[in-house]
Amino acid sequence: MIQMWWLAVLVAIVAVVGAYATWTVTRVERLHRRAHTAETALLTKLDERAETVLKFVGQPGFDEVVALALSVVAVPADDKRQRELREYAENDLTRALRELDPDPAWAEDLGTANRRVALARQIHSDFVRDAVASRSLPAAVLLRLHRRLPRPQYWDIEDPMQ
Repeated sequence: MIQMWWLAVLVAIVAVVGAYATWTVTRVERLHRRAHTAETALLTKLDERAETVLKFVGQPGFDEVVALALSVVAVPADDKRQRELREYAENDLTRALRELDPDPAWAEDLGTANRRVALARQIHSDFVRDAVASRSLPAAVLLRLHRRLPRPQYWDIEDPMQ
């Protein structure tokens, strides 16, 4: 009778630990997926901003900005080196756009594109922060999820709305 009681307690403990481990694995994987999806959305918004700039080819004062937008579109972000080049190109484009004198003909389009980039950047940073924090949960460390899942990376780009 006493042996059955210990067996029931042991089964309950194993079930609770197993449920917690499953919940942790699911949560960590979900946060990493969200960070990856947010990065894809950020890249899409950055490409859209560059395409918006390219609509103004031939406008006075847009020569440098158009050249920077072309360099942004030309650089994929597949590996670490390309990612660094893309970050530099995006920061150069952001600085060049800040230096333009506002003109009602294009200010609204670029303002909208910059707001979308800023929002996508913030969402991506939030998801990366959460995914990186989830990697240090005790169950995640014990299950070595940090080795199985690639660590999400922040995009080191300037906020276009500042």
